[in-house]
Amino acid sequence: MLTAIRRPTTFDVSRLLFVGAIWGGAFLFISIALNDFDPVSIATWRVTLGAVVMIVIALVIGQRLPAGARNWRFIFVVGFLNSAVPFFLISWGQQSVSSAESAILVALGTFVSLVISHFTSDDERINTLRVIGVAIGFFGVMVLVIWDLVESGTGNLGGQLAVMAAGCSYATSSVISRRLTHLPMISTSAATMASACLYMVPLAFLLEDPFPSHVSNASLLALCYLGIVATALAFTLRFFIIRANGAVFMSQVGYLVPLFGVIWSGLYFADAVRLQTLVSLGLILLGIAITRRGS
Repeated sequence: MLTAIRRPTTFDVSRLLFVGAIWGGAFLFISIALNDFDPVSIATWRVTLGAVVMIVIALVIGQRLPAGARNWRFIFVVGFLNSAVPFFLISWGQQSVSSAESAILVALGTFVSLVISHFTSDDERINTLRVIGVAIGFFGVMVLVIWDLVESGTGNLGGQLAVMAAGCSYATSSVISRRLTHLPMISTSAATMASACLYMVPLAFLLEDPFPSHVSNASLLALCYLGIVATALAFTLRFFIIRANGAVFMSQVGYLVPLFGVIWSGLYFADAVRLQTLVSLGLILLGIAITRRGS
């Protein structure tokens, strides 16, 4: 039997802010980890640590891993699109793109998800408000890209495209994930993370060295944050928020991730937040707000 959702309390809003702050901070910690680890290795450590912790959490609360070949086909697809691909693309892109800009560019996935859902579902159709919101949000992303092209040429374009592709990958996986809503959320998330390990671990050893000889404590801390906090803990909190307050309330985290991404980067890197960053962030948040009004 489904548990009735409740009106969000101050505690519920605090939990949502906490998850937004965690996910927004991931971009900063990727930048730190890149000092000693290569992109594939970062993505591999993130999914591996996340999978181990989430499997332990699932076992502790009594959720078994999903069964059935059909379910596992979707789990492998979601694991590829929701973890393996975006974790690598963001890490690779942040070699040339700041953590603040990455947090904003990945928000493109919010608008792509709406477009995909329009053609694949009956309850997420595009209307006038949503078209306006998507257009404003997309323009916000383009402000950041074009402004950088004018200032520095095409040097950062590859990284920007990689981060935007990661956002699109997240969006596609969120639509496919609807095929798994009948399964326990935490154990299913653990299974998708474990499936991502099957893609990433061989690549890490084939293409890079996931165990570099000299690693700073800051980089190790960054990996632990990405795998344990930004992946396992945040996904678990996401489950409890959805169960208590519903998926619509949880979707408001889309406002918070780019906002906190810019805040944390600005606090850590003195030159992370520039005029184009703030203009782009404002347009994207406005676009998300308008698309939510159209829901």
